[in-house]
Amino acid sequence: MQMRDGTIASCADEEPVTPPVRRVVRRAAATLATAGCLFACACAPEPPRPIALREDIAVGPYVFRVLSARNAPNPPPPISTFRDQPGKKGIVVSVYWKTLDDNMDVVRRLAFIENFLTDNLSIADSEGKRTEAFHAMQEKLMYMGDPGPNWRDWVVVFFVPNESRDLTLIVENPEPREGQTRFTSTTLGR
Repeated sequence: MQMRDGTIASCADEEPVTPPVRRVVRRAAATLATAGCLFACACAPEPPRPIALREDIAVGPYVFRVLSARNAPNPPPPISTFRDQPGKKGIVVSVYWKTLDDNMDVVRRLAFIENFLTDNLSIADSEGKRTEAFHAMQEKLMYMGDPGPNWRDWVVVFFVPNESRDLTLIVENPEPREGQTRFTSTTLGR
């Protein structure tokens, strides 16, 4: 009885079919590898466009500016946003909304700004660790004041690890228009 290699199939004329199958498999693997590389290149995130403090940042049809960054007040205001978080330091980023849809009613406008700032701003440190925004509020509310009709001045609160240095604010543009980038960065220092 003759032993046969179970990994090699044969045709009716007893010739092995391995070489053509291997060729097809190799071509398929090469095609998939090439497609994977092209996909990875196409989907690689573009680096954030650097912007200085107080320069306009366009996000879709809206425009705002990052004015400054400072450590959270000590003692903190009597609101829950500033409760102490062990091992972390509070950073307060001041933002000025320059342009926003004039057709929004007041409540919708305030909700939009708060959600946008909380969802699309983060801080990265020198080691690349990212910290998402903890809370956003009208600036006067931070000091327990009445903001009145002023919807433009906001603060965004972050709690970064105590050891974080060389902080950079990252702004994500969820729907960039032509000429706008997906990400913008502003050096905060600290």
